[in-house]
Amino acid sequence: MEGPTFEGPTFGVGIIKVDSRLLESRPVARCLVDVCRGGCCGHGVRLDLADASRIVEEAELIKPHLPLDRHDVKNWFDGDVCEDEDFPSGWMVGTEVVADHTRPDGTKCVFLRDDNFCGLQAASIALGRHHWDLKPFYCALFPLVLVGDTLQLDDENAIYKLGGSCQRAEVVSTPLYQVFKDELILALGEDGYNQVLAVAASQPEFRA
Repeated sequence: MEGPTFEGPTFGVGIIKVDSRLLESRPVARCLVDVCRGGCCGHGVRLDLADASRIVEEAELIKPHLPLDRHDVKNWFDGDVCEDEDFPSGWMVGTEVVADHTRPDGTKCVFLRDDNFCGLQAASIALGRHHWDLKPFYCALFPLVLVGDTLQLDDENAIYKLGGSCQRAEVVSTPLYQVFKDELILALGEDGYNQVLAVAASQPEFRA
C-alpha cells in the first residue's frame, strides 16, 4: 500500500479518501449502550444483499439471541432490493424496523433487542467469532460511512442529529481517529489505520 497523501478536507489511504475531520480532537468518548440505548439503530440499516443472505443462512444460530416474536426470517428485511454501487455485490436491502414508542423516532431495527444490544452481535460473540462477524458493514462502521471512495463522518444523517452519534461528552479531548479506531480498521485494515496515524503525526495541529 502506498503512503498516505494529504489533500485538505480529505487525505488518501490507498484508494480511499478519508475525511480530515477524523484527525480532530473533540471532548467526546464512545457511547455507553445503557445510556444511548442503541440510538443509532432507530431506522435499521442498509446492507449488501449477499450479507442479508448470509444472515438468513445463519438464522437458526441467530434466533436464540432475539425475542420470540422476531424469529420469523421473513420479517427481518424490508424486501426493497435496490441497485447501489456502494455495496460490493451492487445490490442492497434494508433491515426491517419494529415499533418502539419509547424511542425518539418510534422505531428500532428488528435485530435490536429490548436490552439495547444487537442480536446479530450477541450471536457472533456466542459463536466465538469476531463481535462484528454477522453485523452489516455499514452498521458496524457507523458513525462513519463510505460513500463512493470517501470515508467520512456521517454527521448529516438524521439519526446522528437525533443523538445517535455513538459519542458521549467527555472532559478530555481525544482525536476522533482514536475514538473510532475499530471502525477505521474495519474500513481500512490495520495497515490503513497505521497510515492514518502517520498522517496525524505529520500534521502538527492534529498530533495527539
